[in-house]
Amino acid sequence: MRLPFWRRRRDQELREEIESHLEMAKRDRIERGQTAPQAESSARRELGNAGLIREVTRDQWGWRWLEQLFQDLRYGVRMLRKTPGFTAIAVLTLALGIGANTAIFSIVNAVLLRPLPYPHADRLVFLSEWSQQIPGMSISMENFKDWRAENTVFESMVAYSPINVALTGQGEAERLFMRQVTAGLFPTLGVKPILGRPLTPDDDKVGAIPVVLLSDGLWARKFDRDPNIIGKHLTLDGESFTVIGVLPSSRFHESWQLFDLFSSLGRLEDTIGGPTRRGEHPGIYAYARMKPRVTLAQARTEMLTIAARLARQYPQNTGNSIVVQPLLNAIVDDVRPSLLVLMGAVGFVLLIGCVNVANLLMARASDRQKEVAIRKALGAGRARLIRQLLTESVLLALLGGFVGLLMAVWATQAMAAAASGIVPRIGDVSLDRSVLFFTLGISCLTGLFFGVFPAFQVSRTDVNEALKESARGSGTGVGRRRLRDALVVGELAVSLVLLVGAGLTLKSLFHVLQADAGFQPRGVLTASFSLPETRYKNDAQRRLFFQQLTEKIAALPAVAASGVKNPLLGGWQTSVYLDGRPTPQPGHLQGTEISRVTPGALPAMGVRLLRGRFFTQEDNEKAPKVCIVDDTMVQHFWPGEDPIGKRIILSGPPKPGEELPPTTVVGVVHQVKNYGTDQPTLVETFIPQAQSPSSGGNLVILTKTDPAGLAAAVRAAVRSLDPDLPLFNVRKLQDVVGENVAPRRLSVLLLSSFAGLALLLAGVGIYGVMSYTVTQRIHEIGIRIALGAEPGEVLRLILGQGTRLALFGVAIGVVLASVLMRLLTSILFEVSATDPLTFVSVVVLLVLVALAACYIPARRAMRVDPMVALRYE
Repeated sequence: MRLPFWRRRRDQELREEIESHLEMAKRDRIERGQTAPQAESSARRELGNAGLIREVTRDQWGWRWLEQLFQDLRYGVRMLRKTPGFTAIAVLTLALGIGANTAIFSIVNAVLLRPLPYPHADRLVFLSEWSQQIPGMSISMENFKDWRAENTVFESMVAYSPINVALTGQGEAERLFMRQVTAGLFPTLGVKPILGRPLTPDDDKVGAIPVVLLSDGLWARKFDRDPNIIGKHLTLDGESFTVIGVLPSSRFHESWQLFDLFSSLGRLEDTIGGPTRRGEHPGIYAYARMKPRVTLAQARTEMLTIAARLARQYPQNTGNSIVVQPLLNAIVDDVRPSLLVLMGAVGFVLLIGCVNVANLLMARASDRQKEVAIRKALGAGRARLIRQLLTESVLLALLGGFVGLLMAVWATQAMAAAASGIVPRIGDVSLDRSVLFFTLGISCLTGLFFGVFPAFQVSRTDVNEALKESARGSGTGVGRRRLRDALVVGELAVSLVLLVGAGLTLKSLFHVLQADAGFQPRGVLTASFSLPETRYKNDAQRRLFFQQLTEKIAALPAVAASGVKNPLLGGWQTSVYLDGRPTPQPGHLQGTEISRVTPGALPAMGVRLLRGRFFTQEDNEKAPKVCIVDDTMVQHFWPGEDPIGKRIILSGPPKPGEELPPTTVVGVVHQVKNYGTDQPTLVETFIPQAQSPSSGGNLVILTKTDPAGLAAAVRAAVRSLDPDLPLFNVRKLQDVVGENVAPRRLSVLLLSSFAGLALLLAGVGIYGVMSYTVTQRIHEIGIRIALGAEPGEVLRLILGQGTRLALFGVAIGVVLASVLMRLLTSILFEVSATDPLTFVSVVVLLVLVALAACYIPARRAMRVDPMVALRYE
């Protein structure tokens, strides 16, 4: 780059002044008897020490440094090309470690680190209610209104609730996913319609004309991106909605991209809100945007204060509080521990790869003794040699990083496909600029890490010894051999930690799969439906539909048992207490999940009856209210007693003077693990669908043949009753249950893969060291054999050395694993972090692999010819 005029002028003046000083100093020294070259050299040295030349030569020094760097790079490339076998092995080893780290980091970056796709996403928070029985409870509409009115820390607060609706009048009836939202949601998220307008406060008023916004995906799929869609009418659950806009799906985070429609929540306030419904929690959650310069701690403090005041003011709120957390955390907190464990695992894999390459470099250093000695004899300083060797190491790591990046492209795609639907935000995974910088940085650090020890060892080469023709084994000093052995011990220890972690998580998965879920999902087909309130306006119509539907399904030839359960797994949460006993104070009530079932539903799911009976057709609206409870509720309320005939109240605490109708227990079943056998479950209560009809449900059909083959007949049966009622989520119950285990299964698969890779690298590492040891000791082995040593003694000699390394590594690894495995406690299930069987199994496996890696070099040592070995240099 051309320097500015003023800089060139200043440099020219400095040069002229220095040349004048230099000429005067030379003349003075010549007069004192020095020759002209001596006079110039001493004059320049004196002026340099005085700092007069440094200003001019600073740019020249920078160019000289760059020139030396390019020389080191060219020399490093030549050295790597001269040893293609070594280069290929080292690059592949590093590529495996760097590629695995890049792939996992790309997922961690997309899921945990990358901001949500909203302006100032760090100011967005997620709000829910809290109670001791139900920590993640949905929000009462009345509480939400008070929160929004009384807070001073949020710019805006908005609520939403998900529902399913049937789209009719557009061809075959179709089930769509809709979110009902308050008017300010889209401005709060910073999302603008790509067509039309957003919701306004007028759309949020009770009795407002129903309006709807379409997602970009639905607009493209169903309406072929018709630009005239605004103002058209859609029939959703029998009610006419006017289309007012189209939203860009890409501007929402992943869970919102699944929804097809967005409508007003506020217009329904008369049915979900009001003072009498403060204790109800109808599936509403909230977002809020903090004001600038308001911290999360300040927001939490104020909202807790508001919640405490509401709890004192309203009995329904006693014991309830509020949870305020960053929106990103609310989305990804469930997978954070597993991803961090995987990140640590691939870090260990890379560490093992670095140790292997360091050992390769130290073994290769023996062949470079004379080269280094000659360079030192010619005047190269130790720092210059270290820089050259580190340049080669970093160059090697960059090659490994490039190959690893190519591997990571494939690995990331494979892991993202396997994690689809399991890990939130997995669709955002990409090898973006952050990932590329990560790969570059970790490659450079890796090169420095594995190169520093060999570089310092080689730079200490003794010139006189190395230049002797007869210097046998100059590279086999005790210090260097101990360092190689220490590196092998270290990688064995790290491998044991990874293998123990994989073993513990694998054993946890086995226990999860073997644990009793309380029901039998095999051979069961499920299908969901929702009855539009515009066509099924009262309980009598709903009861009739359920009765006709269950009769038609039961009549199908391949059906062994059938019924309807709502919801399919889990239930609506409410309080439960005993009739005839003092009502517990609010906040101290036992919580329960309630699900509505028709006769035959529980037997179809294989739920085990322990006492009493299942529901029958006689448990209808004319009969006394009855229920079935699980055995955990019995243990809580009636330990050692017969619960049949006991009466409970399924509701919150009664108002003064109010009498709530009791429900009689007619059966006890084994507890159903609705969310997975490794997840906590509230006690559960089942009530007859006929006594409390719902507006939808889930068919559960136990089949005599393959469940999938019955899907068409089930659809036809529903269509014969209501052509405009679509079925959705038609699938096997076994697949539904499998989704609960899928996150754990994926974590175990990845962690086991990385542990297997670590075991392979550790085996290769100890094989390399022992093979090099045999090569260096051929002369000694030849003497031993010539003096009468048997091949078995030679075998024991080599295996003994390898066994000592393995035992040292195992001992250190057991100590490390005992400490580090405690970090896995939160993701283990019915397995101790120090499970003896897992530790012993891994120790035996690692020792066997180490012995197998030592056996091949030991066999080669047994076949040494003494005559050849004694001539070995």
